[in-house]
Amino acid sequence: MGDLMTTTSTGIGRIMNRGDTWRDLVALAAAAVLLNFLALGARDLWAPNEPIYGRAVVEMSQSGDWLVPTVNGRVFAEKPILYYWVALMASKLLGGVSEFSLRVPSALAGVASVILTYLLALPYVGRRRALLSAVLFSTLYQVFWAARAVQMDILVLVSTLGVLVPLTRVLDFRAPPVRGWALAGLAAGLGVLAKGPVALILPGLVILAYAISRRRLDLFLHRAVLVGIGVGLVVGSPWYALLALRGETAVLHEVLLRQNFSRFVDAWDHRQPWWYFLQYVWTDYAPWSWLLPAAWLTRPSTQEEGRLRQLSWIWIVAIIAFFSLSQSKRAPYILPIAPAVAFLAAGVVERLAFTTSYRRAARTAAVVALSVLASIFLLAGLAVISPWVEIPPPLAPSVITWGLILLLTGVTAIVGLIRGRGGATFAPLALLLGLSLSYLIAASWTLPAVNPWKSARGLADDVTSTLATTGGELVSYRFWKWRAGYSFYAQRSIRNLQTQPDLEAFWGLSGPALILVEEPHREEFERLLPTAEVLFRRNVGHRTVTVYAKPEG
Repeated sequence: MGDLMTTTSTGIGRIMNRGDTWRDLVALAAAAVLLNFLALGARDLWAPNEPIYGRAVVEMSQSGDWLVPTVNGRVFAEKPILYYWVALMASKLLGGVSEFSLRVPSALAGVASVILTYLLALPYVGRRRALLSAVLFSTLYQVFWAARAVQMDILVLVSTLGVLVPLTRVLDFRAPPVRGWALAGLAAGLGVLAKGPVALILPGLVILAYAISRRRLDLFLHRAVLVGIGVGLVVGSPWYALLALRGETAVLHEVLLRQNFSRFVDAWDHRQPWWYFLQYVWTDYAPWSWLLPAAWLTRPSTQEEGRLRQLSWIWIVAIIAFFSLSQSKRAPYILPIAPAVAFLAAGVVERLAFTTSYRRAARTAAVVALSVLASIFLLAGLAVISPWVEIPPPLAPSVITWGLILLLTGVTAIVGLIRGRGGATFAPLALLLGLSLSYLIAASWTLPAVNPWKSARGLADDVTSTLATTGGELVSYRFWKWRAGYSFYAQRSIRNLQTQPDLEAFWGLSGPALILVEEPHREEFERLLPTAEVLFRRNVGHRTVTVYAKPEG
């Protein structure tokens, strides 16, 4: 750790004080824990993905098989094993599987990412800019959301940082190659356990392109590379080896080939145009991505800052270009660019706050971006609290509070910008504070209040109560095969009938049962079984679900 917090380079001219660095790390960790863990379990698991992973953890916990995840009794091999292991361990420590324990892996990855963002920037630009980078990073919209949801992309983000921090130390600051490559191998191995080969490809593309730009390909020719490969294999390969020894060839094919290479070149879902990710840079990494044009116009003041700037742009372009080539595209795929966005934005904010001489074009671009952001906050706040916007009564208190915060944030930022050069300091500060407060209110108050509309819990409770009286089995008809919200909250596996013969055979069996049918299959079901009794109908998210009763005979 010491080598990651100091640098042996004399050219940078700033050997870091370890006491200050540790204090920074403790403060950042505490702030990140507050932002990521506060009310972490207050929001239910929302479709489509959270209930799937949640149900897989439940079934692994019940079966004792920690090698192959299942959902409703079917092998679910879309992702490798690391998330499930961490979630299972968290659930063991916390007394059972819950929304909180299921999100612990993501929240921990969010905290680790904040720390690694600080550590990467530290030798290039010093304490102040490193702290600012970490803080801005933690308040990027997609980072906040990913750290509080059950998903795998934030694990790729932290593994990408885990590879790049030690390798940039070796490349730019003459850190010991053996230690650097060993730490990179550890991070890469964990990344492969979390998301597969993509966890190698992303940091590999970034560090290779950066090494080429620096004419430092010798980084990859040192014998220490073998140490990194060895550590990566020791960490990342045992699960895959165990699958092979147990004869789980179908799982290996799914998790390594179909979900990676086949999805990349011949996607069966999430097909999007090549420019798809270009729009998400501005929305998912708001508000600080809006300072990227100003960052492009900003001239580095030191050689080391210039290197971080170069690395950051390579980082963003390489990852977006890679995923743009894929036929399958989802917004969270490019989450690993978040630290680079924060590094560049922090340079703009630092100059606005702490320097009097700032290139006119860059300053103008920054002020324009901050003005637009402040106006958006102001208008959004006015819209939320206006009497013309109808808010469901259960949501009104939290949403109106949230709107007032947005309004106050926008007004404060605009006032700061109007004051001129000195006041420009207050605009990013107001946005930062307002954003942080709105995130905390959303996490602890607003989003949990949305559960009745988004969660399957209510329907599952009604179904469970009915089954307690009638007995029998709970099945579904023509569900998406991984629909899991109902089974997670009903605390039982739900057999899915996919065809008309399956349905007719089940209907002919003796014994009561309840059958779940989602739109648009309700008309088909009622045509096939016109005598089926409708018990109740509920809306779960954007789906309408009808519950039918099957008589005993």
